[in-house]
Amino acid sequence: MFSDRTDHHGMRALPGHREIEREELSRLFGRLVWARLFVIPVFAGIAIWLALQEPAPWRRALLLGLVPLLAAFFVFEWVRYRRRGFTDRALPMNLGLATLGHLVVCFATGGLDSPLVYVVLPIAVLSAVFVRAPWHLASIGAQAAAVWGFAAMGAAGAVPLVPAALGGGARLGPSSAYLWVHALVLSCTLAMVGVAGRGMRRAFEATVHRALDAQHESLRAHAERAEELTALSGEIAHELKNPLASVKGLAGLLAAGGLDGKAIERLGVLRREVDRMQTILEEFLNFSRPVVPLALGESDVGALCAEVAAMHEGMARERGIEIAVRAAALPVRCDPRKVRQVLINVVQNALDASPRGGVVELEAAQETGEAGGARVRVLDRGPGVDPTLGEAVFTPGVTTKPSGSGLGLTIARSLARQHGGDLALRPRAGGGTAAELTLPGGPAETGGRAA
Repeated sequence: MFSDRTDHHGMRALPGHREIEREELSRLFGRLVWARLFVIPVFAGIAIWLALQEPAPWRRALLLGLVPLLAAFFVFEWVRYRRRGFTDRALPMNLGLATLGHLVVCFATGGLDSPLVYVVLPIAVLSAVFVRAPWHLASIGAQAAAVWGFAAMGAAGAVPLVPAALGGGARLGPSSAYLWVHALVLSCTLAMVGVAGRGMRRAFEATVHRALDAQHESLRAHAERAEELTALSGEIAHELKNPLASVKGLAGLLAAGGLDGKAIERLGVLRREVDRMQTILEEFLNFSRPVVPLALGESDVGALCAEVAAMHEGMARERGIEIAVRAAALPVRCDPRKVRQVLINVVQNALDASPRGGVVELEAAQETGEAGGARVRVLDRGPGVDPTLGEAVFTPGVTTKPSGSGLGLTIARSLARQHGGDLALRPRAGGGTAAELTLPGGPAETGGRAA
């Protein structure tokens, strides 16, 4: 079958080649096992008709014995395919048994004079295309050998090969020369279809290989271009941070210069917008730059929760929201700076989602199990995450905030997974969202990008 590696024909193996071949082969095999079910009544009717008119006991026994065997095999293969799907050995086994069964049927129905003898040709094509070398040569060789054996038996007249229903007698041809020429023509034709089948297979593999090669080259060029653009945009974002800091500082100086109330209000709006732009730029820079290796150490996750809550106390008070922390001392081996960054992002999201008068809760508890670790939950009573988004909320650029960048959760999950943990958002009973950060007892440092 298509289990040859493409580099057997001088082509380097490409990812996806094997999968495409197997998918197409499975589809073809499924059609084959389904179509064979309709052959059962036709074959059974012909075999029974020949057996009823056949005086030779050996031929009757052979014909009537083939019917249940082939019918059982066809049904078994159909059931097996329905339950287990396509397997690597399915097609070679089926073609091998098809070759053997067809030769037995030809022997029982006339040898070279059998009306079914030319079915050797499509079987030979299928063997050449789908059975890997050198087994396809064995299949075609067995067919050619059987053809010459039929010619020899017919010429000797030792066995009456032609059934009574088809005229009877040792053979139908006018002379022994007919049988030998017939065998020679069939053997040459089998060799030709074998070569043509291998050529079809090589052409198919070359076509798939060229298509995959072109796709991989296109993806590689796209990845290189995307990396260049990411680096360039990161530099631009970095360069924009300094002018924004200057604008913010000048706005602060102007606000302290004794301006009227309206001007001070406008400068306040300006400073808030500058703060928002700086936050977006910082998130983009965190996303575009490579992940910095972890600085692991023993840290108290409960203390980190209290610290993050204290950092947001002023923001929460302005919005009329309370922050509650329920976290005892919980030592975990982690990078405290990165865990703090994850918690800041999640707490800010909870504050943005919470209504006035709501409560944002931080809980930290020991993870159950031998590995240990910690589980931190940030709970809010906001509208919750849109269930249609699902895991897409962690995709860069996906956000439900009117002014969000869609990078915060992406970076937060990346940092959690860098520790060997994870970050997940789940609906909270009674409404709201529960953001769960898990940190393992023994984190493994990983590289990659913050994405």
